[in-house]
Amino acid sequence: MPRIALPLAAALAIVFPSLSVHAADPAPPAGFKALFNGKDLSGWYGLNPHSVGKLQGEKREAALKAMRDDFAGHWRVENGELVNKGTGPYATTDQEFGDYELMIEYKTVAGADSGIYLRGVPQVQIWDINQKSDPKRPDRNPNKGSGGLFNNAPKTPGRDPLVVADKPFGEWNSFVIRQVGDRTWVRLNDKLVVDGAVMENYYDRTKPFPRQGPIMLQTHGGEIRWRNIFVREIPPANVETATATETLSASQSDLGGALAFHASFDKGLDADLSTGDRKCYVKKGQEFVAAAFNDELKLDAAGGRFGGALHFTKKGATQPRFSGPNMLGYNATAWNTTVSVWLKLTPDKDLEPGYCDPVQIVGDDSKKGFIFLEWSKDETPRFFRYAIRPLFHIWNPTNVQWADIPFDKRPMVQVADAPFSRDRWTHVVFTVENLNDKAKKQSGKLYIDGKLQGSIDGWDLSFNWDPKQVALVLGASYVGRLDDLAVFNRALTEAEVKQLFALPNGVKDLR
Repeated sequence: MPRIALPLAAALAIVFPSLSVHAADPAPPAGFKALFNGKDLSGWYGLNPHSVGKLQGEKREAALKAMRDDFAGHWRVENGELVNKGTGPYATTDQEFGDYELMIEYKTVAGADSGIYLRGVPQVQIWDINQKSDPKRPDRNPNKGSGGLFNNAPKTPGRDPLVVADKPFGEWNSFVIRQVGDRTWVRLNDKLVVDGAVMENYYDRTKPFPRQGPIMLQTHGGEIRWRNIFVREIPPANVETATATETLSASQSDLGGALAFHASFDKGLDADLSTGDRKCYVKKGQEFVAAAFNDELKLDAAGGRFGGALHFTKKGATQPRFSGPNMLGYNATAWNTTVSVWLKLTPDKDLEPGYCDPVQIVGDDSKKGFIFLEWSKDETPRFFRYAIRPLFHIWNPTNVQWADIPFDKRPMVQVADAPFSRDRWTHVVFTVENLNDKAKKQSGKLYIDGKLQGSIDGWDLSFNWDPKQVALVLGASYVGRLDDLAVFNRALTEAEVKQLFALPNGVKDLR
């Protein structure tokens, strides 16, 4: 798949699989250095800042020395992992850091409570998320997930994570944490959980967040294991760029939040995720029955863009469909949506004569509205089109055939020589914006491989569908492969479409 430049944190998410290298021989990504050598406690010492916060003079120095001496009694290296059973001072780096990016993996147990102190200040929280909320402690909610800035004031940005991203006990979790000035970004298992929130100075909220400080690994309540601890310092000259690139990466979280439907077709026809009905159906007479593979439609388990794919082997009557009012979000006042799909075919060789629609959105009557992707039926090479046909009298006041209306008089985007081929996958995205809302600009846009091809503008896009009968239909006379179908609950921006096109593992990266 062609690539675009990814925001840095997204790029790091691609690097993270390399972290499975045995931690005894850590291999930091380019630009990073290892803070833990996988062999001994070099570069670390023991410190619990809470226990010495009010001590002064000789008492403070004695307590600090005792914690350093006690460090090796509570922390050990085992199989290249830094291990603590939940007791003793926190593992603290000899080196102090200003602006930096930290990559770290951890694995913990039920009941444990841990975290990562940034510049010596608590903390990026690690929870046992199976614990239920306690009404007596309303600001302590482990079930909201790890990664939040737990010691920030309750109900402030970043205090609770944006999503639950923890893996089950027994599996390794991976953090990418960026600290720039007093702002913190946290990605847990490739999901954005804190988006540039201000990190408060827990020790004195009237003072700014420290400019320098150590990285500390807190532990109590149960065993925790750490490995692959890598850091990259961000020079002052790069701070502005670092902040901007991480802010851009938040759009991946925004995309995930807008995702309403996803069918990977890795194992079958039913959707992996849907705010409507996940089941796939076909129309049989006047009834809808569960869809099944047959001679016209097969599962290509290994030939998809991202795993499996649907293969429409010949022109036929099998047209899989997905429905549910929430999935497509159609309504009579203001409808916005985006559909994304990957296609693989050589149109002039694979398609049979006549119109061919790989994707349609239909309602109870095509004269009340009709949305479709199509290849034209007669031209060679065939045109590829995206059309939004509103109420019949709007787009066809003289009651003539679609083919008899001049191209520039149709509510569609038309592309000549679109880059479809049996030898490559092509990404197609279309948007619907402000349909049924005459107070705003109504439009639809078509993108191919992340690039805008054109827009449907200047039309009254009024529909009159029964919302209960709106469905997404695939494979109307289509012959070729189809993969990674997704629906979003709003019209994506051009930048978001480009990011969607560049996802290394497709839409599953957003889930």
